[in-house]
Amino acid sequence: MTNLDNTTGKIKAFLNASILKFQSENNTPSSIGVYCCPWSGWISMHFNATKKLDETKNNCLDFEFVEFDFMEIPEWKNEYTNDNPEFKLNGSIHTHDPDFGDEAFNQLIFDYLKPIVTELKESYHSEILLQMLDSNFVEKI
Repeated sequence: MTNLDNTTGKIKAFLNASILKFQSENNTPSSIGVYCCPWSGWISMHFNATKKLDETKNNCLDFEFVEFDFMEIPEWKNEYTNDNPEFKLNGSIHTHDPDFGDEAFNQLIFDYLKPIVTELKESYHSEILLQMLDSNFVEKI
């Protein structure tokens, strides 16, 4: 079983460091994209310097700075590939059944990341797009 709460601090540190790195190299971003593939265990950061979020058609891969930064989370991928993957979040255990596809797992991770990204928006006052790879889960924060 993988406890998602154990990765929260690492994810917050990565997101903040990535934004600060972008700002130091390129100035304040006009918008930020947080793109995630839960089953492969990664999060990537995307930035726009001049484009508005709407100009990207709400797709991180259409940002000006695609995959500016990248974080691997091997414990997510390792758990996902187990015979009976289980993820613990806020004391609740979520079992992933691959027979039903990835969208339930995408939703779990999307719902997990959303408050983290919302907190990030409050700190940096930028429009942020949260998007899961190959999923219907995408939202402007």
